[in-house]
Amino acid sequence: MDFKQQATSLFEKYLSEWESNPKRMESGYDYESTYAEMMHKLEQEVLQLSVGEIPKDKNVKKNFRLDLEK
Repeated sequence: MDFKQQATSLFEKYLSEWESNPKRMESGYDYESTYAEMMHKLEQEVLQLSVGEIPKDKNVKKNFRLDLEK
């Protein structure tokens, strides 16, 4: 599965969770705050997905080069 398909599936997952949340319809504030929270989680996961797995070893981290030519 390529990056675009993975990001789309993440978006669909978070959007369906947000749509099924009954709290979002209680007030305009709740609607906006739950939407902002959902988008924040989505942004974090898409960023992590685009970066890939970062090495845990500090020596490998120093020499880690992200391949941006994908």
